[in-house]
Amino acid sequence: MNLFSKTIVGLDIGTSSVKLVEMKNVNGHWRLMASSVSDIPREALEAKNPDQQRLAVVDTIKKAYEKSGIKSKRVATSLLGEAVIIRYVKMPFMTEEELRKSITKEAEQHIPLGMDQVVLDFQILGEGQEDGQRKIDVLLVAAKIDMVDQHIATLKAAGLSSGVIDVDAFAVQNAYEINRLEANEETVALINVGATWTTINILEGIATQFTRDIPVAGNDFTKEIQKEFNIKFSEAEELKKAHGAISIEEEEFNLSSVSQKDDRVLRMSDVMTPVLNKLLGEVRRSFDYYETQSRKKNVERVILCGGSAKLKNLNRFLAGKLGIPVEHLGTFRNVEINKGVDPEQLSERELSLGVCLGLALRQSDQK
Repeated sequence: MNLFSKTIVGLDIGTSSVKLVEMKNVNGHWRLMASSVSDIPREALEAKNPDQQRLAVVDTIKKAYEKSGIKSKRVATSLLGEAVIIRYVKMPFMTEEELRKSITKEAEQHIPLGMDQVVLDFQILGEGQEDGQRKIDVLLVAAKIDMVDQHIATLKAAGLSSGVIDVDAFAVQNAYEINRLEANEETVALINVGATWTTINILEGIATQFTRDIPVAGNDFTKEIQKEFNIKFSEAEELKKAHGAISIEEEEFNLSSVSQKDDRVLRMSDVMTPVLNKLLGEVRRSFDYYETQSRKKNVERVILCGGSAKLKNLNRFLAGKLGIPVEHLGTFRNVEINKGVDPEQLSERELSLGVCLGLALRQSDQK
């Protein structure tokens, strides 16, 4: 009997869309059974009424389910940004059982909220010596209770139940781990560029060492295009997807030659540049902090994912500025694809589904 004979569902409730994947473990190999992406109406997101926003999200979840044909109502989901506080701390050596008993007291020193305001979890990352004393490296995660409650209420309103609530950065890490081409101790930065947040997770091998959410992402590019052309946000988003590109100085492709046919390409590149430089600055700042703290390795490679990672030349721009390889996540590189899944649609969505895939894999751990 297959331990994971039932399908498992990863649900990514983003700030602009809802993404779903249904996975199944078949004889030790992961198979993608179904996937779906549905956009949340922009006018609902911009509404000042929180109830109206929540209803729009619930309705979008239902639509995503209808389009996918997925039947299972138990899902793994995630939080990011202001809902979660992540800390990497060094503590005196103790066993996992001892740490579990004392985690609240330890967390009080590192989490800037009352312990009655958060849900705590932890993971021991490793151990070592410091000043002749045995120490452990611990990952602390604190999720704000009120935001967890809101999240669960949204799921319940959509007719779903939660099997796992994870963190976006760690879900992407799960997706990266099963798609690695080779096992090594390379220091890699997973950068997930979403609509509102860009999440960075720096790994040494497959061990997380630094995580940060940056409030600069795809919507910031879209807003600049919206202002430049004096159009609706939804129109600006479509224009970005269809014609948006970043100018690369050293490449033969020249935006000015393209603009002779359509000056929108050049204009979009110009107005997106300040946002792009801000994003680059935050990535560099994150890398500098990690490299200073670790005193071990520099970041050697970037793996890029997220819906906004599809912006043309973003990977080449970052590679040129950071001086290291930047490649897109092969989200389903080591995953079998069910016959009912449209390969063209999947190719179009692939970079958006890393969180979903990682969540489904995370839920499998709980079975």
